[in-house]
This record gives sequence, C-alpha cells and structure tokens, in this order.
Amino acid sequence: MFTVIKWFAKTILMLACALPFVRCASGYKDKDGVIYFNGEEITDKSFVVLNESFARDSSAVYYKSKSFQYADVASFEAVDDHYAKDKNKVYYCDEYREGQNYYMTKRQSIDEIEGALPASFVSLDMHYAKDNKQAYFEGYAFTVEDVATFKSINYHFGSDQKRAYLNRKPIAGSHGASFEIIDDNFAKDEEHIYYYGYTGEDQHNIVMLPCDKATFEILDYRYSKDKEKVFFLGWIIKGADGATFELLKEEYAKDKNAIYFQSKKVADVDVATFVVFDENEEFGHDFAYAKDRTTVFMDDLKVPGADAGSFKVLGENYGSDRQHVFYKTEIVKGANPASFVVYPHDIGNADAKDASNKFHEGVKVIDE
Repeated sequence: MFTVIKWFAKTILMLACALPFVRCASGYKDKDGVIYFNGEEITDKSFVVLNESFARDSSAVYYKSKSFQYADVASFEAVDDHYAKDKNKVYYCDEYREGQNYYMTKRQSIDEIEGALPASFVSLDMHYAKDNKQAYFEGYAFTVEDVATFKSINYHFGSDQKRAYLNRKPIAGSHGASFEIIDDNFAKDEEHIYYYGYTGEDQHNIVMLPCDKATFEILDYRYSKDKEKVFFLGWIIKGADGATFELLKEEYAKDKNAIYFQSKKVADVDVATFVVFDENEEFGHDFAYAKDRTTVFMDDLKVPGADAGSFKVLGENYGSDRQHVFYKTEIVKGANPASFVVYPHDIGNADAKDASNKFHEGVKVIDE
C-alpha cells in the first residue's frame, strides 16, 4: 500500500504561461538543447529534462505540470514514465482527467510508495516495478514468491521462476519459469494449458484445462479441443467428441453425434442435414437461424410451426416461410408473408410492414 501525499502543488511560476494542459505536443522535450513542455519553450537554464514525464531545476522536481513537495532534488531520478525516486523515497505518478471536465483538464497525482527501497527499486515496464523486498503495480505492493526473478509479461500477467500471476494473484499450479502467453485467451507452461477471459473491470477468470497437451488445438477465442475433449470458455462441453468436433458459422459447431450452439447441445436435430443460414451475416440479429430437413432453429431453440423447406431469414430478428412470419421464435399474428417487408434499422416508428399493417418487434402497430 502507499500513502497519498495530501497537498496542492505549488504554482510553477516560471512555467505559468508556458504550461497549458491541452496541447498537441505532450510532456517534456529536449530538442537540440531547447527544452519544451507541451510544445512551449522553457527558458530557465537550470531546467533539466529527465524523461517525457519528469524534470527538475535547481530547487524543485516536477511530474509534468505538478511539483513535488518533499523530494530530494540532488538525488532525484526518473525510473520510467510513472515511477521516480530519490535517496529517501520512491514515487508513483499518474495523470488523470476529472469527470466533469474530462475532455478539458488533465490532473497529475504524485504518490509516495510506503516502504519501497530506493536503492534497489527498478522498473519492469507496464506499470510494474520491484525492489529487493517486493513487487509493485501502479504504486501498490504485492507479494510474489521469488522477487529476484519476477518480471512483467503484459499489463495483466507477470511471473517469477516459481509461479505465474494474473492481476497480481498467483495462478495455482503454474510454473513461472516456463509460463508464456499463447494469445489473448490462452497461455501455457511446461505442464499445462490455460484459458483466461475478461469478466469485469480488472477481473479475469483463468482455468487450467484438463487436456492432452500433445493433441491440444485452439479453434478460436472461445473453443479449443484435444483428441477426446472439447472446451468452451475453458469449460468442458459434456459429451462432445474432440476427434470430430469442428466449428460451423454463427456460433454453431458439430461433431459426429450432435450439433452445438456455443456450449449447448441442440436437441432433436438431424446432424446430417443441419445447415446454418448464410443470410444471418447480412441482417441485424441478436441470434442466428439454422435448420435441418424438418425443423428451423434459433440458436439452440426450435421455431415452432416453421416450415424448414420454405423458411428464409429476414432482417431485424424476423424470418418467414410460405405461411407465417416469425419474430424470433414466435409467429407474428396477422402478418402476410407474401407482402411482408422489414424496414432498415432505425427507420420509421415500426420496423416492418405488410400490405395492410405495420409491426414493431413482432407486434402489430395500432395507428392512433
């Protein structure tokens, strides 16, 4: 944990007119011996640029437009664009925008990292850092098993020789020395394959897949399989046959025995005649239509009363056959399929019509 230094930054008088917050150029620049901040020249000859974020002059240290209150100027150094240190302290600095003026005003924060050791403190990039005692992320300390070998992998992952970490939490059973990211949803180490997915702000779920690593195959960002099993978002699809499993269109898949929508087995379907309508890709839908020789399906649900031989996909969640118009799985009462037309999205006060009526989300619109 770190303690926020509670103070208002003193005004940097020598930069009063030269440090506007909104500029095309950002941060400190030293170009051919001329120093700029946010595109404006600084004329103080004692001013030294440490990197794009940090600078100092003869009497003060700065993070962008904000000055430090307690830093030791003589020993102050930038560690990276967010971390800095002097002989006594380590700091984490960041820039943010206030909600009421989000597009207008940038603010800077300077936070002292309580307990950090300046002498051994180093940056690991992507907001990670460490000293001889512990690791840090965005100025907050967290514990790792072997701090000497700890490194950042990306914004969410890190590892040491013993363990891998997701959002600073150890991944149970992982081997850090061999851990690596495969892609945006899969990782591996010498023993295991992992699936991980985003579940909310800074929250991820990670699952160790009980798979045969030698035959493991990634099918897309959700599906994977080995010679026997199939996985969806890291969980086993019960009964699916890995050897014959393949992806179809629009979140459908199949094996030698069944059709699947996402991880759900579609009931009472003829695998041999099952097809997904190509028209799904042309229209705006919250779901997908498919059929076999006798039945029309919406995702994993049957469309009762639909004739598979004459069914066609319309736009905006509509479909029709020779006798009926359907909105999702329901028959649209009073609709004439011969004259039924779907409006382009967001045109008019109804999204479909036939020769006699207008319809909104499958319901007849009554004109007032």
